[in-house]
Amino acid sequence: MSVSKKLTKKDYKFLIELEELLYERKVEMPKGSYTTSMYKKGLDKIAQKVGEEAVETVIASKNEGDSETIAEAADLLFHLMLLLAEKEIPMHKVVKLLRKRHSRGNHKHIGE
Repeated sequence: MSVSKKLTKKDYKFLIELEELLYERKVEMPKGSYTTSMYKKGLDKIAQKVGEEAVETVIASKNEGDSETIAEAADLLFHLMLLLAEKEIPMHKVVKLLRKRHSRGNHKHIGE
């Protein structure tokens, strides 16, 4: 199966803006922000939330329809980006590694 609609430049721009927002929130810590509350709880809580969202994504994927899987995957991606920001690991480093693993016919995957 091929992807019928690919990510657009607008989609990539949004991910960049979201990453920037996560870093801004880490510095500014605005009151009432969910992101601020997660930063205050620390790395262990953020990592736990990534795990919870991963499990929820897997469970949703086993159900009929895609809407629940899409929603859980969005939650997972957000919390993973939050975790990376907490550890000050920019997304470009993750993407760079993915590109390296999948370049030159080298399709090395974790767990293989």
